[in-house]
Amino acid sequence: MTRTTKPDPTGPEDGLPAKHDTPATEEAQPAPVAPEAPPAAADLYEPYPGAGFFHGGRNSPIVQAMAYRLHQEGHWNTAQSPGPDWTTGHKRAFAAFQHTLRPKGGGDTSGIPDEVAWDRLQVPRVTPLPKRAG
Repeated sequence: MTRTTKPDPTGPEDGLPAKHDTPATEEAQPAPVAPEAPPAAADLYEPYPGAGFFHGGRNSPIVQAMAYRLHQEGHWNTAQSPGPDWTTGHKRAFAAFQHTLRPKGGGDTSGIPDEVAWDRLQVPRVTPLPKRAG
């Protein structure tokens, strides 16, 4: 290219052909991008912390998240707000939820969360995900 010529508007000034001038067989195809997998249930919901987790004096965001879910499900029937401190209000609300899962006394309805009822409640995850190997 000389100083008096204008650059070709369809191609770069480096003298190489513009991309549309390259035959389709020579074009580099981008690698296919794998779609992101949807998050697993284990990533969305709080894992069951065990029955021993639920006792007087426990203060945890897990307890509060559980209480909000019980409230959403219509089992929080107390004037007390669904807070992070484990109280008899939490226990009563979870017992009411257990009664809906196990009518006629067909299982644990103590108000202490068990793994089956916990999984059914689907408490949103509030703790960090564990680090994955790899």
